[in-house]
Amino acid sequence: MENNQITDNNTWGKQVIEKALEYANYKWTATEANVLHGIDSDGRFVDTPDITWRGEVLNCGWWKVNEINVGIPYGWGNASTLEEFEQGIKNGKFAGNVPEDKKRYGSYNTVGVDCSGLLTVCWELPKKIATRDIPEYAYVIESLDKIEQGDVFAKIGSHVMFFKEFVNAEKTEVIIIDATRSTGKVSVRTENVAQLFEKGYQIYRKK
Repeated sequence: MENNQITDNNTWGKQVIEKALEYANYKWTATEANVLHGIDSDGRFVDTPDITWRGEVLNCGWWKVNEINVGIPYGWGNASTLEEFEQGIKNGKFAGNVPEDKKRYGSYNTVGVDCSGLLTVCWELPKKIATRDIPEYAYVIESLDKIEQGDVFAKIGSHVMFFKEFVNAEKTEVIIIDATRSTGKVSVRTENVAQLFEKGYQIYRKK
């Protein structure tokens, strides 16, 4: 078996990845009611990552009104289940929130997931956590050779992403699934392993 293949004995981890992929591949349709660039009814700033949005730093507007969109939007502070997201869209909640100022509070009038929100739903944690809370629910895996589906690359206090599989037998690149402000959504991407470790990422496994 090639080194970049995943063994079949990690049923839980495969289920975690299947759930994360559901978020990356989820199809939904928005209306104008799901768009906001301004302040919501609670006085909180919201910028939905729809195609009309252009930030000063980020350029991640992607979803369109009255068209089929693919991928759950990035939602600052959100950990929506797929059912909550779909119902929220129907009820006129705002589809995602990508604040350029990370000091802003999330909005209860939005639906979507941020990086730790995706972790919350896929790991089925009892409450929405932040990346700084990951050590309470997970422990560090020291060896890259021991990584499994369901494990995450995390930089505590910054970002977290799911490990899906290795790109090559040398294990220099990995396919990950995460929610980022830079993409404005949950997506499947490729990352260089050495660069992740240089940035301070570690591998974590749920306790």
